[in-house]
Amino acid sequence: MDPSLALVGLLGGLITGISPCILPVLPVLFLSGGARGARLAQEGNEPASGGRRPYLVVAGLVLSFSVFTLVGTLVLSALPIPETVIRWSGIIALALLGIGMIFPRFETILEKPFSRIPQRQVGTDRGGFVLGLVLGAVYVPCAGPVIAAITIAGATGSIGFDTVVLTTSFAVGTAIPLLVFALAGRAVAERTAAFRRKRRALNVGAGIAAITLAGGLTFNLTDALQRAIPDYTTAISESIEKTIPAPVIAPDGAAVSQRLTSCVEDAWTGQSGEQDCGPAPQLTGIQQWLNTPGNTSLDLQSLRGKVVLVDFWAFSCINCQRTIEHITAWHDTYQAQGFEVIGVHTPEYTFERDTGNVMDGAGRLNVDYPIALDNNYSTWTDYGVSAWPTSFLIDANGTVRQVTIGEGGYETTEELIQTLLDEAAAKDPGRKHS
Repeated sequence: MDPSLALVGLLGGLITGISPCILPVLPVLFLSGGARGARLAQEGNEPASGGRRPYLVVAGLVLSFSVFTLVGTLVLSALPIPETVIRWSGIIALALLGIGMIFPRFETILEKPFSRIPQRQVGTDRGGFVLGLVLGAVYVPCAGPVIAAITIAGATGSIGFDTVVLTTSFAVGTAIPLLVFALAGRAVAERTAAFRRKRRALNVGAGIAAITLAGGLTFNLTDALQRAIPDYTTAISESIEKTIPAPVIAPDGAAVSQRLTSCVEDAWTGQSGEQDCGPAPQLTGIQQWLNTPGNTSLDLQSLRGKVVLVDFWAFSCINCQRTIEHITAWHDTYQAQGFEVIGVHTPEYTFERDTGNVMDGAGRLNVDYPIALDNNYSTWTDYGVSAWPTSFLIDANGTVRQVTIGEGGYETTEELIQTLLDEAAAKDPGRKHS
């Protein structure tokens, strides 16, 4: 085992726990996990469990998220059920729990099935942990190198000791800031007279927060919120990622040329200017194509003479969504001049493997260029990708000329697109270019 893995996972989790990606779940943690626990403790009926509630909610969240991320894809692929079942079950359960917080009688009905399980007390202990389990099922943190390593190991069945260490340390890192926020909610409730006087209002507020989160996830409003808020953790994240050797999280057995590997490693450390990375690998193992005539397949050989951007993305990845705003603009601006974009959609979570979900996500993001569904990570592996988003800019001769990882550097990439289009036009005087 690489001793750096635990540190990598811990730091990755800490960054995720303070990033904008967790903002949608914070109101639920603050009110339902922290403040409501304090209220239950103050009532005197369940002092111990009310005090434990923040810990139980966060423990449930990190446990279910870790389990679903590691083995969710393997379990669902072995069962004849939709790949979206985990997410939708979580959303429905979250809405029901929210209704139960507002209407105590309904909450009693929800807890009834658990009353047969021997336990000192039914209610707050179990309720807090169940709430955490539900939040973990719908929790979608920002894509990053640690998440990529965990997700791909789980989806491909290559779960070893190192992966478990990485997942555990990431869960611990994520739990720390989330627990701090939940405990802050409890502290505010304990020290604020308004919370003590208006216990019913607190319950209703907690329920509304849970239902609002469920609704936001249903209609993808949480994505819009996360895109609207600048990622204030980018500088910290990049400074830490640059200290991590790319091979630590690269796919095992990737048949990637040394030249392309060197370019990926350079991009990993922030060097994303013009390069010569050798021939672009072909697009292999694609399950389905979207946004092509008749959804027929494309190959890079047929696009020779054009400048091509191969972008690895996932529709729920907030970092990808921010990058796609620039990619769609380039596609619209330069397509007539011989520029083509291929979005290789490689799923980060199980619900992203569903074709209908990808189509909906692409529609929301105005993605009208060709999309290749890489559910088995075949092309991802052939290109040596390690994180979402990663893009490869290919010239008219089929040579990779730039690799970029993550957000930023848009001006540099656009200038290189223009340069490569000029080069292609010089070799083909009949091509329209301005």
